[in-house]
Amino acid sequence: MENPLVTVCLITYNHEKYIRQAIDGVLSQKVNFDWELIIADDCSTDNTRRILLEYQRKYPQFIKLILQNKNVGPAKNWLDLITSPKSKYIAYFEGDDYWIDDLKLQKQIDFLEANSDFSLCHSDVVFLSPNGDFIADHSSKLWNFKQEILDYRFAIYNPLAFSCTAVFRNQLPVEKLAVNVKSGDWMTWVLLTLQGKAKFINEKMAVYRDATGVSVTSIWHKNYNYRVLFLLKLISINYSYSKNKWLLKGAMYYWIVWLTCSLKINYTHFITQKLKYNLN
Repeated sequence: MENPLVTVCLITYNHEKYIRQAIDGVLSQKVNFDWELIIADDCSTDNTRRILLEYQRKYPQFIKLILQNKNVGPAKNWLDLITSPKSKYIAYFEGDDYWIDDLKLQKQIDFLEANSDFSLCHSDVVFLSPNGDFIADHSSKLWNFKQEILDYRFAIYNPLAFSCTAVFRNQLPVEKLAVNVKSGDWMTWVLLTLQGKAKFINEKMAVYRDATGVSVTSIWHKNYNYRVLFLLKLISINYSYSKNKWLLKGAMYYWIVWLTCSLKINYTHFITQKLKYNLN
C-alpha cells in the first residue's frame, strides 16, 4: 500500500498482555479508505516482539514494524514512529490501550475531511483499572469533556486529548522542534492546535488503561522547564502575533510553576491563574 489515507501509529514496549487487543481493535475497523498500521517496538524484553511478528506474517498488507535493535527510550521510539507515515492522517495510540468502536476511524476521518480548519479529532474514553475492572466514576477533571471545539489557548495549559482516541493531520514539524519534553502528548496537541482546531466527539471510542504506564499526574507536575524551552522555541516560527502572545504567556506560566516548585513556594495557583486561558 503506497499512499494510504490513514496510518495508525502504535507504540509499544513490554505490552505482551495487551498488544493483541490493541492490534485487533485496529483490524476490526470498518472503513471506505486505504489504511496501514505501523508499530514501533522499543526492544521489548517480553513476548511483545514475537506477537508483532506473528501479526505481520498474518497481515503483511496492513502491518509494518519498526523494531529497535536496542532500547532507545520512549521519546526516540515515538519520533521514529511519528515521522514514518506518508499518509494524510495519523491515528496514534499506545500498546496498552485499545479501540472499542469499529467505526472510530471512519467517523473521525469523515469529520476531518469535511472540516479543513480542524487539525485534530478525539473522543471520550472508557477507563479500565489495572485489575481489569471498568471504572464508571473515574475522576477526569483535568481533561476536556465539556468543550466540543478547542484551540491552542486551551492546549498550552491543559491535557487536551487521550492519545488512544486521537486522529490528526500529518503535519507535525517535530524533527525541527522536538526537545526534551517528557509529556509528548502535550507537545503534540500544542503543535496541532497551532495549525487548526480540535474537535471532541462525545462518544466512547477507546479504552484507556489507568495506571499501567507513566501517570498523567506525574508528567503534569514535572519537567516544566522543558515546556518553557519548547514554547519559547515555537515563538521563533512565523506564527501570528496572537499565537505568539499565548505562547509567551504559557512560557511565563510554566517558568513560574517551575520556579515555585523548585523553591517549594506554596500558592502557585494564585500566581499563575491570571496567565491562563479562561474558557468561560
